[in-house]
Amino acid sequence: MSRRMMGESRLRIGARNVRLRLDIGTMMDLEDHFGMGLVPFLTDRLTEFRLSDMAALFLAMTGGDFGDAEARRKAAEKLLKAGLAESATAISACLENTLSPPEPGKPEPPKAAVKAVAG
Repeated sequence: MSRRMMGESRLRIGARNVRLRLDIGTMMDLEDHFGMGLVPFLTDRLTEFRLSDMAALFLAMTGGDFGDAEARRKAAEKLLKAGLAESATAISACLENTLSPPEPGKPEPPKAAVKAVAG
């Protein structure tokens, strides 16, 4: 189950559920890696859908070395195994949950919506 409060989502890869989560330090490292802030990256570059960018985000969310080209290639293989639509949905949910946490006192989304993201 995803914990929206903590900015998490999950992605099922084969028989494994992988937890996706970003912290502030990793977000700053991603900005350095991409050479731009996360908001311009999300609004401009991510819409181009580069598998390498998705793999870098996945590695950042799982504690991997997103600066390593070979690690990004292996991560891209995992994303393809999980399904690109499912991978993109889980990565997007993690970004949304991290960058737009729920307001205090506001209820979390229904469990069915969380399960659809979790796989």
